[in-house]
Amino acid sequence: MPRFNINIETLDIREYKAYNPLEEKNTYNGEMKLLASVRVNAKEKKIAVVMKVEVYVQNSGSSHMTPVGYIETVSVFSAVNEWKKVRIGKKPSDVEVDKELEDFLVDISYNSTRGLLSEKGRNDLIGKVILPLIDPADVKREKA
Repeated sequence: MPRFNINIETLDIREYKAYNPLEEKNTYNGEMKLLASVRVNAKEKKIAVVMKVEVYVQNSGSSHMTPVGYIETVSVFSAVNEWKKVRIGKKPSDVEVDKELEDFLVDISYNSTRGLLSEKGRNDLIGKVILPLIDPADVKREKA
C-alpha cells in the first residue's frame, strides 16, 4: 500500500452501544456489518472517515445471530499535503478522492476503530470480539 503525507487530526467515538445478551464463553461464531463513509471538507482541506461496525454472535445450537454491540468512529485527516489527490467539482456532491488515498484512510480508520473497540469494550461482550483484518478495498462505502 502506498504511503501518503497525511496527518490525523482527530479520532473519536461518535456512538457506542454494547449489549450483553449471552453468557460469556471462550469462543463464539459471529459476523459483523461494516460500512465506511468518506467526506471531504474542501475549505479546510480535510477528509473525514466515519466507520460503522455492528457485531453479531451466534447462540449455541442455533443459527440465530444476536447483536452484541455497535460502534461508530470518526477520523479526521488533514489532507493539505495530498490535496492534488482530491477532485472537487462544481456541486458539493461532486467530490472524488483518489482510490489509493481513500483506501489508505479507510485502513487507518478501521484499524483505529479496532483499537478503540477493544479499549472501550473491555467490560462488555463486544469488547471480547476481535475484529478481523480486512483489505480496505473490500470495505463497503456509504455515499455521502
